[in-house]
Amino acid sequence: MEDKKESSLLYILTGATSGLLADSIMHPIDTVRARVQIEKVGKSQYKGTFNGVNHILKNEGVSYLYKGFPIVATATVPAHALYFLGYEYSKQWVTNRYGKKWGDSTITHFSAGFVADALGSLIWVPMDIIKQRLQVQTNTQKLNPNQTYYKGSFHAGKVILQEEGIRGLYRGFWPALATYGPFVGIYFSVYEKCKSTISSLLSKEKDEYLPIPYQLGSGFFAGAFAAAVTCPLDVIKTRIQVQRTTEKQIYSGMWDSFKTILKEEGPKAFVKGMGARIWWIAPGNALTIASYEQLKYLFKDLI
Repeated sequence: MEDKKESSLLYILTGATSGLLADSIMHPIDTVRARVQIEKVGKSQYKGTFNGVNHILKNEGVSYLYKGFPIVATATVPAHALYFLGYEYSKQWVTNRYGKKWGDSTITHFSAGFVADALGSLIWVPMDIIKQRLQVQTNTQKLNPNQTYYKGSFHAGKVILQEEGIRGLYRGFWPALATYGPFVGIYFSVYEKCKSTISSLLSKEKDEYLPIPYQLGSGFFAGAFAAAVTCPLDVIKTRIQVQRTTEKQIYSGMWDSFKTILKEEGPKAFVKGMGARIWWIAPGNALTIASYEQLKYLFKDLI
């Protein structure tokens, strides 16, 4: 029983630390992703990820690239702790119940990833609502000049609670789970497959320590692949979440959003922001998983 407690503390501390590190570095790219995805096809002011970064720097300043970051820094610690705890314990549960062969299977990695995201989403969804509304406020304020202006992360959270209630903070929870559940499942399935393939090529045991470059490469490839595959779902989720319940509702749900976007903008709309999404997620996931694996390896005998 004692080992179990030590293991859970290890997952919590290393997961929280690695998540905060990655989010701190990659937040500006996420700001561009959010802005690109809410733009209508044919009405884009950003020509790509790096053009978006330059445009914001030139016209608004560096602080606007970090809009919504205080709530991210606050929420990402407990969210990543739950996320990695859920993933590791789900794998352990399957291994203990059905054996190592099932514990190391792709279906288990996918399912454990889905569980991890479901736990993390309890914190990530309210964080995303606040973060994304701040990130796109410059754009939405032009369309709705009378909307309440958010002065910062915690002011935004207070206003959303006052104007929309607790449901406002969990707006788009199911679209978020439908987006990131499969994303995390795909990510961990590909990542674990990359790890096992590299271990075989290096004549190492599957659970044996891998040097940082291999961890970074596996995390980057898995993140890029999963980000590209789930981009259409992310476009739908983002459009739903940046809507305010105090304003006219363009999208009433995932299926309605899909039909409306397809009808008004065509299939191209579903890959909007894919470049920014990949450049935000792939390096971020690589940093998160590599730092998580390193910290877990360094502190496994101490915690």
